[in-house]
Amino acid sequence: MAKRSTLVSGATAVAVLAALLGRAVTVHSVGPTPLIYRVIANNNDLDAVEGLAPPGRTVELWYRQRNFIEGDLVAGSADPFSWCAWKNNGNRVMLGWTQADANGLWRFQHLRDRNTVMILPAGPGANRCLGGIYTELLPRACDSPGVNCTAWSVPVLHNLNVRKITPTVGAAAGSVSGALQTAIAVADGPNDGTEPTDVVDVDQNGIDTTLPGFVAGQRVTWKCGAGGTAVCPSVAIHDASTAVTPDPEYPFVLGTIQAHRDGGSVIAAAAIARGEPLGFAVNVNVRFRGRLDVNLGCDRKLPFDFGLGYLF
Repeated sequence: MAKRSTLVSGATAVAVLAALLGRAVTVHSVGPTPLIYRVIANNNDLDAVEGLAPPGRTVELWYRQRNFIEGDLVAGSADPFSWCAWKNNGNRVMLGWTQADANGLWRFQHLRDRNTVMILPAGPGANRCLGGIYTELLPRACDSPGVNCTAWSVPVLHNLNVRKITPTVGAAAGSVSGALQTAIAVADGPNDGTEPTDVVDVDQNGIDTTLPGFVAGQRVTWKCGAGGTAVCPSVAIHDASTAVTPDPEYPFVLGTIQAHRDGGSVIAAAAIARGEPLGFAVNVNVRFRGRLDVNLGCDRKLPFDFGLGYLF
């Protein structure tokens, strides 16, 4: 992973500030039910959520979680996907409430300071519940907290399978339905540099089912072989650390699916063992984007942005 220092000029700084402000004031059509389009996790934990709702409405944000064992849906498979028990007996937990501004924008920030919600696994689990975390993010619009609120509705995760195609190539496959925007990624480290010689640590595939050729909310399946909706993403499992230049990598191979619709979003993440020693391991910081046409600001126009440093 190559590193280059960059000098930011005053004009560039002004442009960056304008972009950040632009994300807060851009006007978009807003439906009656809240939609999440941006989620941030820092150090494996949920840290920020941003979305749209009718202007002036109170927006509550709830969540619930369960573990799963990553795998496929093939009958008789030696690596089957399966669900584990719900956390908190399946009861939803409220993270807070806020109010949509005049443009319908609402956001929750610094969530790690209030109620830690770990949405990315701490280590590989393979055939154990430890390795997979499923999270529902549940926004609803109300007249006031708890009064006349809209209903929650989330996409359906059918499976997530993280595996090695070869001993040095990791891949992620899976399936969801009921999502307007969805994406899958596999990563063995944060985003790479821009040099031609850089080894890619992240591969991703996003699908917007509202576009021509799809049916809104249709089932989307990423397969590494024949069939499905799209090809599975894959990366070379490689640590480019040297004696003098560390290459930050995750201590596992991480597969992630995100799926969004009005009324709720789901994030599923699972980790498997890398199978090689590491020179420099880091926790996961990642920005999830549902709709890429809403308040992009300085975000990269990608469904997943795995960063090395703290994300805002």
